[in-house]
Amino acid sequence: MPQYKKLHILVATFSWGVLLSYLWMAPRAYDRMSRGYGDFSNFYTAGKILQRGQGKQLYDLALQTQVQNEFSEASALRNRALPYMRPPFEALLFVPLCHFPFARAYAIWVVLSMFLVGVTAAYLRSRIPGLAATPWWVYCPLCFSFYPIVFGLILGQDAALVFFLFGLATVKLLEGQDLRAGFWLGLSLIKFQLVLPLLFILFLKKQFRALAGFSLVAAILGTVSLWVVGVKGLSAYPAYLWRLNEKGAAAAIYPSVMPSLRGLVQGWTDPLRPIHSLEMITAALSLALLLWAARQWPTSSARTSKVYLAGLAIVFLATLLAGYHEFGYDLSLVFPIALLAATAGCDDGSLDRTTRRALLFSAAALLCPPLYLLLISAARLNLMAIPLLCLAWGLARAVKIWAAAQANAELFHSATGWSRALADKTLEPTIVPLG
Repeated sequence: MPQYKKLHILVATFSWGVLLSYLWMAPRAYDRMSRGYGDFSNFYTAGKILQRGQGKQLYDLALQTQVQNEFSEASALRNRALPYMRPPFEALLFVPLCHFPFARAYAIWVVLSMFLVGVTAAYLRSRIPGLAATPWWVYCPLCFSFYPIVFGLILGQDAALVFFLFGLATVKLLEGQDLRAGFWLGLSLIKFQLVLPLLFILFLKKQFRALAGFSLVAAILGTVSLWVVGVKGLSAYPAYLWRLNEKGAAAAIYPSVMPSLRGLVQGWTDPLRPIHSLEMITAALSLALLLWAARQWPTSSARTSKVYLAGLAIVFLATLLAGYHEFGYDLSLVFPIALLAATAGCDDGSLDRTTRRALLFSAAALLCPPLYLLLISAARLNLMAIPLLCLAWGLARAVKIWAAAQANAELFHSATGWSRALADKTLEPTIVPLG
């Protein structure tokens, strides 16, 4: 928009400045991560175990420590592996990378992840009209300076892959291809703690074609997992995850850095001593949030409408907030939502001042890298759940306003149609028989 050219220049300049600061820090980050201090070490460990034909022992922590000590300085110093917590089928992705030394495999994975982020961002912009309102020269640096995306890249996480799969599922839902959307959600089971709350909402909204697509892919991935770790290994997987959760900080699980309801509720206590009553409170709040989000998603509306898109965005925000193991890099999924909210807050004159402010302030907080750095340094990234909640609330207000305007427009068109029909009937020539 011409009237926002100065704002676009300001945002682009700030984003490029942030990107340059990332590039300045990149050599030091690479040096540390290539010595095993990042999350990629647990993926590489899983790939190594499968490469050696020990898939049945994939979730043996002693074996993971033994393998990880071979290449990870961090693991060797603490004599404890950073545990692999993903489903068995995902470990297959990392077997090819295990043919390279760890440092080179990490670099390859980061480059592949950057490519996925770029492809996903371009694909979303080409398919979601609201994103195209942001010029390319603003959109690209803003995307690659978005801290959750960069955080996931530095750690060697699989967040870029999750971003790619959720992006495809979103577009297919918007295009009315629910079965294909379900396929992509099925592949997103690599991060099942984010998928399961979404499935609950899909069930409530009777999106059975999407659930059918998901079920088919989930069955295939379950079979692959069974082949990888066997019946015993697969049945022991839930108990393995529960033990890691009980260990808390010993397994690098800190609620204080989880930007979710769990982080807000449990992030103020000792992670080595979980309080089970707080677990119940978190579960109750998460259920209430998911039920509320389901009510905000008008699935009967046209898939191309702002009402449907905003409702779907609320569902994704609720999914993130209700995710039991959600970390900073998982907020990569928020980038297009925050950008759409910022655009609506600036451009949409039909929204009231309160709604526009809620959208703008929450989007600005989520898109601001210095805020993430400040909260991470204070070990209080759980506070980022507040702008997520604020954004969901603002979008819910916007849905009501847009739905009311849409209903009024439909009523007007209907009344206009009846008026024209009545006028045409009145003006019909009357034929009077002669004689």
